[in-house]
Amino acid sequence: MSRRSRSARQVDHRIRVGRARSARTEARILAAGLRVFAEKGPDAPVVDDFVRAAGIARGTFYNHFQSVQQLLEATSVWTIDAAVEAIDRALHDVRGGPGLRFGTGIRLFLTSAEANPIWCRFVARVWKLGALEAPRRDLRDGLKKGEFRVANAEVAMDVVLGGIREALFRLGNERPPRGYRDRVLEVCLQALGAEPALIAQVLAQELPPLAQPLMDRRSRPASPLEGAVHG
Repeated sequence: MSRRSRSARQVDHRIRVGRARSARTEARILAAGLRVFAEKGPDAPVVDDFVRAAGIARGTFYNHFQSVQQLLEATSVWTIDAAVEAIDRALHDVRGGPGLRFGTGIRLFLTSAEANPIWCRFVARVWKLGALEAPRRDLRDGLKKGEFRVANAEVAMDVVLGGIREALFRLGNERPPRGYRDRVLEVCLQALGAEPALIAQVLAQELPPLAQPLMDRRSRPASPLEGAVHG
């Protein structure tokens, strides 16, 4: 092997090691962000809160994120966007109408939240759910098919999301009574005018597994949905 080839391989090795180290540090900051935002909400924390939680220098924080807001956006993508996308993929295997898909999606979301209290508190406090195109589509289709009966789809979605957010606060901070999340789902569907038969079908539906891992374990903390017990 020529001297030039050996030198190139050494440089390539150093680059790989550096990237891996950087990814691990970013993962620590994201995990710290999840804990701090879950505890303090999206507006109260300052950079030093994340520096202490991650056990890093202040300069290291700024090597990865320019501000608390940028970290909030990155943490939201890691936790909330990944969860919503994973649930949407899992619902592709659910055979039934839009009402069944809509209700099963809520069950998956609440089940995952109950299994992961820190993630649950983060979602409840930050509440950056994105467009939620799939559940909004299922709600509209459910109205067209007569599975739901409400006067306005947007208002109905706001009512459901408000109920889910309050449930997340309770799931993340208390020990709710057994069957609480199913009762939340039942009330949400009743608010949409769903028939008892559809509600019973949703509650009896076997929950599809979520695709894992939701992100590369080598460069991110374990997904907040990993380890959730479905059912």
